[in-house]
Amino acid sequence: MKINNIILHNFGSYEGTTNFDTRPCDGRNIVLIGGKNGAGKTTLFTAMRLCLYGYKSMGYKNPNSFYNRAVVKLVNNTAKITKPATAFVTMCVELNNGQGMDSFLLTRKWELNESLIETFSVLKNGADLSEDEIADFEKYVVSLIPPELFNLYFFDGEKIANFFMDEGSNTRIKEAFLTLCGYDTFDIMRKNFKRIRAGIPTSAPALDEYIVAKDALASAESLYHDLTDRLKACVDAIADCEATLDAEEKEYHQKGGITEEEWNQKLYTLKEEEKKRETYNALLKKWANDVIPFIMLRKQILALKAQIENENQALKYTYFCEVLNSPAVQTLVKDKLAEIDSAAFADFGTEKEPILNLSFEQNSLILAQINTILSFEQDKVEKCKKAIKRSLNLTAKIRKEIESSSITSVQEYMKRRAQLFEEKSALLVQRVELEQQLVAQKEALTLAEQQLGKVQTRLEEELKKASINDISARAIVMLDKLQEILYRRQIDKVENCFRKEIRTLMRKTHFIDDIYIDDNFNTHIYRTEKVSIEKIRKALKTNTEEQLLAFWGAKAMQTLYKKANSNDYNDMCKYFESVDIKSLSLQIEIDKASLSNGEKQIFIMALYYSLVSLCNHELPFVIDTPFARIDTEHRHNISKHFFSELKGQVFILSTNEEINSSHVQILKDKIAATYMLENSDNKRTVVVKNSYFEV
Repeated sequence: MKINNIILHNFGSYEGTTNFDTRPCDGRNIVLIGGKNGAGKTTLFTAMRLCLYGYKSMGYKNPNSFYNRAVVKLVNNTAKITKPATAFVTMCVELNNGQGMDSFLLTRKWELNESLIETFSVLKNGADLSEDEIADFEKYVVSLIPPELFNLYFFDGEKIANFFMDEGSNTRIKEAFLTLCGYDTFDIMRKNFKRIRAGIPTSAPALDEYIVAKDALASAESLYHDLTDRLKACVDAIADCEATLDAEEKEYHQKGGITEEEWNQKLYTLKEEEKKRETYNALLKKWANDVIPFIMLRKQILALKAQIENENQALKYTYFCEVLNSPAVQTLVKDKLAEIDSAAFADFGTEKEPILNLSFEQNSLILAQINTILSFEQDKVEKCKKAIKRSLNLTAKIRKEIESSSITSVQEYMKRRAQLFEEKSALLVQRVELEQQLVAQKEALTLAEQQLGKVQTRLEEELKKASINDISARAIVMLDKLQEILYRRQIDKVENCFRKEIRTLMRKTHFIDDIYIDDNFNTHIYRTEKVSIEKIRKALKTNTEEQLLAFWGAKAMQTLYKKANSNDYNDMCKYFESVDIKSLSLQIEIDKASLSNGEKQIFIMALYYSLVSLCNHELPFVIDTPFARIDTEHRHNISKHFFSELKGQVFILSTNEEINSSHVQILKDKIAATYMLENSDNKRTVVVKNSYFEV
């Protein structure tokens, strides 16, 4: 398949019509499309998948509301203003019919009014195809790049790690492997043999059990994959709900919309600020009347205070003399009277005449007022003024917010919000149910695999003893055996290709020395390490066989058993207690989770390349975020030995921080076209042909 042209009309940030000429020529098969984050690269990536596969590109088995909602978001926002809004993606592709090339013009179009209507049309060599012919064409395209391979040929550097590393990766790798090798024909042959045998009157119970067990395993696998797909769709739908909620809230607030609670809170804050200012102003007024004028007469106030205190002292002398002059006291101290009077006068008496002559109550009141005036902190006035100013600024800000706010659409907004929350709640419940079903189904799948193994062993024993030649029964077993042999041959190819590719891409020596893909398509990676005998002895003494198997892996344990020439763990331990060697080379299994993000990406790209090398068709690769998590040191190798060596067209969607001028120089003999995407206002993507950043 070759993609010669891509046209986007009102799709995402591509307002109006945008044309990409992507024809390969003279062995140049790379289309390099540059743009900063948000420029429209991922939108183009999505458009290509959507044009070819429609709802299948998003993992759905049929058109549904989730798909329609996702597409509505992809219709250009400016185009949505006028109803009906129209958007489409057109691709001109060439396909080999065995004798020559046929040209197909694919157009997937959407019309958005009250609802979304999607149409898909195909022109073959300029002639319209009928509905039946279009259906056949879609099946053919899906057969070229089936859903199992979407993530391999539409390669998102940020997400490809999930394909190879997350839960269920072995199943995804197996499905991709079988599809790439074309081994799905085995299922067809097996069904035919089963149908033939069904017409034979005699029956072999073991074979019947085998067929039932095989079918049960296939059914369990199918149900497990279906639950996995449904769970993924549910998780995506939850994320979609959350994104819609965020977008609704953002749009509502951008238009000035606020809730009644927020509106009432603003009004309440205004009233509270008014009360604060009234309190502050009352304080200032009180201080202005009662304190501030006297502060200006501080010297006089101090003099007044001194006068009052002096007169208070004089009063004490007067009161004392009255007591001293009483007959009873004079009788007691008559000889000392003059001396006592003189001492009292020295402490309290004065020659000055009193001026104020205040009463006791007046005295206390005036002194209290004087103390209040003298202790007054003058910066209180400034603090109070600043508090009033802050309050006025806050009030002005809130009034401005109120003027620019609206609660007219709050009911509609809250209704939509409630609907989305209700939908999200239902999806969360559904997710929990699906997760529980998936756990149960995984157990059922394991049991089905175990049951098939037992029945297959029993059938093989029975067939060995059989006196008659049941061709169909033997054919079914032979076919499964042949399938296993062919699987292993192709897996060996993948492993050998991986060993070569990982050494080419990774500069670090002894990063990964070997790989093994088991019968369940789990990938095991190994690093050869020289381990001292002392370390081996210590490990054997302090760990069980299961613990060492988890720590070192199966290959290392096999080496230990082989070296000890025994299959018994205790015998092997005894052997290494007395063996006279210094060290032993072991292939230690690497825990993939322990790899750094960059190392994981190198591992994934090597395994990815090894898998797609099995495909005999020349198919296009669309690679978004090519250097996700890849450090600068390894980008040169990937440009030279990965992108340049992929068969078929390669579309690379990159930022300037990924494919830079040095990488462009490496790829220059392979580049057929370059485009630059610019989106300065975050609204509309502008496309510049024959341009790429600073190159």
